[in-house]
Amino acid sequence: MKIYLVVLFQFFSVISFVFAEEIQTVSPDGNVIVYFDLSPIGEPQYKVSFGGNEFMMWSKLGLNLKDGGKISADMKVTAIERETIDETYRLYSGKSAYSRNYCSETRISLQENSAGKRKLNIIFRAYNDGAAFRYELPAQQSISDFVISAEETYFNFAGNYLCWAMKKDKMSHSYEGEYLPYTLNKLSGDPADPLKAYPYITMPLTIQAADNLFICLSEAAITDYAGMHLTVNGPASLKGKLSPYPDDNSISVKGKAPAVSPWRVFVIGTSPGGLVESNLILNLNEPNRIADAESWVKPGKSLWSWWSLDRGFDASFGFQMVGTNTTKYYIDFAAANSLDYVLLDGGWYGWLHLEKGYVHHDPRKTLPELDLPAVSQYAASKGIGLIVWIQWTDIDKEMVSWLDYLQSINIKGIKVDFMDRDDQYMVDFYHRLAVECAKRKIFIIYHGSYKPDGKARTYPNILTYEGVLGNEYSKWTNQPVPVHNVTIPFTRMVTGPMDFTPGSMVNTTKEAFVPDMMKPMTMGTRAQQLAMLVVYESGIQSLCESPKLYEVLPEFEFYRQAPASWDSTIVLSGKISEYIVIARKKGDTWFLGAMTNWDRRELQADLSFLGEGRWNAEIYADGPNADTVPSEVTISRREVSGSESLGLSLAKGGGCGIIFRRKN
Repeated sequence: MKIYLVVLFQFFSVISFVFAEEIQTVSPDGNVIVYFDLSPIGEPQYKVSFGGNEFMMWSKLGLNLKDGGKISADMKVTAIERETIDETYRLYSGKSAYSRNYCSETRISLQENSAGKRKLNIIFRAYNDGAAFRYELPAQQSISDFVISAEETYFNFAGNYLCWAMKKDKMSHSYEGEYLPYTLNKLSGDPADPLKAYPYITMPLTIQAADNLFICLSEAAITDYAGMHLTVNGPASLKGKLSPYPDDNSISVKGKAPAVSPWRVFVIGTSPGGLVESNLILNLNEPNRIADAESWVKPGKSLWSWWSLDRGFDASFGFQMVGTNTTKYYIDFAAANSLDYVLLDGGWYGWLHLEKGYVHHDPRKTLPELDLPAVSQYAASKGIGLIVWIQWTDIDKEMVSWLDYLQSINIKGIKVDFMDRDDQYMVDFYHRLAVECAKRKIFIIYHGSYKPDGKARTYPNILTYEGVLGNEYSKWTNQPVPVHNVTIPFTRMVTGPMDFTPGSMVNTTKEAFVPDMMKPMTMGTRAQQLAMLVVYESGIQSLCESPKLYEVLPEFEFYRQAPASWDSTIVLSGKISEYIVIARKKGDTWFLGAMTNWDRRELQADLSFLGEGRWNAEIYADGPNADTVPSEVTISRREVSGSESLGLSLAKGGGCGIIFRRKN
């Protein structure tokens, strides 16, 4: 019956499209509407509204082929297909255990009136929490093999909205930067902007269009394609810019029809927290392709020695960052403290020399101080998984044989690094690696990566990405600062998990902070670092500090208890760049994390998410002197109920972490 109805609608649409002013795709709840129309000269265009607010005005669509030019004008509608999608699927990591993919979809078939009569389909989806569209080049005689030089994709916003943007001077980069506040009109050319010469705006781009309307613009399901940045097209107008081939700026995508582009996505919320709660990026990806993921994809917490180095170890220990004895110590500590993994970071098989370009190393040949097979066997005997860092060019060179070797010695995960690009070749590398690792039951941390695109729905062995300015930057810069820490949940994290590497126990004020490669510290309070384990989503939470500090500090108990994946997530309150209060559930236990910028803050947390009954709350909060002594943490316990509101007192750069357990 469904197929019959689609075909019938196609028939009538071919006859009647010329009379229609616009084609609408409406979300199930009616709040989100995506409009499509052809301009007087046959240009495909769209606009988007939420709750009657047309925040996106008519914006052009199309593709630009290197051979053949633009497919973006003199077109006619030849068919319209409509479908309602409603499915619920399992997640193995992230903000919830399940996600509902519920939307209205419209596929609009277009054809040029000119002699070439090239065909282009545009697919629109409207969700209750957003909208998306993608291009489809169908199989056709006029296009077989194709080369896309650019997209004719525009984003014409209805006003000079406030936004939070990361700007770059080139498209090959690590996505490790600040999301700074701008108005759309000042994204380019503002004399006061120290980054005024940086023309490329990364996605995600978070926008506030009204007091009750927040939008995060990004992309999803990047497969056999190039990633996209944004450039300024005019006042409140942006245009998509595809990453080109490294050796040919005239080529962005090579392919063979039929083919589809990634989804261009608007995540929409009535509050900033609505963006954080959304699974829209995941929903736009293909279903899970790892049938036995439940049995071996295990999110968890990890230790590694790269950040803290030998902090706390006495000289007699003989500390070696990736040595056998040091790694065994970390394994023992992890096993005794409810942790899951230990990571061997860069250097265990030879270090790259950036000044010389990429120098190839064989990961089957470790440094003399490391017996990797023995260490992996020891980890397994303690119930701990081993993760190893690998330079991407090394694994790309001999992917199959090296992954076979890592599987043979029981390595559970890899942290692949320094990709720092999102051109088509690199996107393909991400895909190939996910597929080959899945065959061998190995999970992946994409370090030095572009932003997540929801591919973890398809390949759940993708547990986290870096693509964020995290704690590592404290070793050589005056970053990260608390204002950044409460901006990224509403910007970068909307797209998916981020490997921020929380857990610093050397905490300073702004005035006392000094970057130090060998003895790193972080700005803000220790309680804020604790809260990050709840606030920040990551399937692998890599705790950065030395176990020598963790083992003597009672507040480490919060890290012992907190999981790395969640059954549900609720943002209780928050303002971008100011503060966030978030509650996440695992099993029968709730966790709350709260963080603020440099402003001391008194907040109230509505506990209605707890539901019925009485609960025991274990509270890790900023101490009374935390403004000047950021390492001070108070641990208290009290009984609460869901009918209460709990006061949270946050110091400058402060935070709070709470564990709620139902009272028997």
